[in-house]
Amino acid sequence: MSVVMTVPEVDFELETWRMVLFRAGPRAGEISEEMARELRARHLSSARRQQAAGALLFAGAVPEPSSSLPVTGVAFFRTSEAETRAILDADPAEQAGLIASEIVGFVCPRGTLG
Repeated sequence: MSVVMTVPEVDFELETWRMVLFRAGPRAGEISEEMARELRARHLSSARRQQAAGALLFAGAVPEPSSSLPVTGVAFFRTSEAETRAILDADPAEQAGLIASEIVGFVCPRGTLG
């Protein structure tokens, strides 16, 4: 079941971000621990580059994901959905199948996130 939520009219300015939810990827269980460490390091380097370039506002890990919502990390991007997808598709950990990502819109009052 899909729920569509409409944004109510408000008397202040809103802005939309791209929120990325990370989960274990389709090959996570097949990748050796050594390779997973290397891929995580490359994933973090990629995130730092995107942050330095201004595309990524912030990102972080969820160290103890719940079984009902197995999200392992969250990121907020300033880019369009297509640009965000291109960034994620170029991530070495995503390419290897260690992680998988889902992009959703996130609407909040302007200035809330930065």
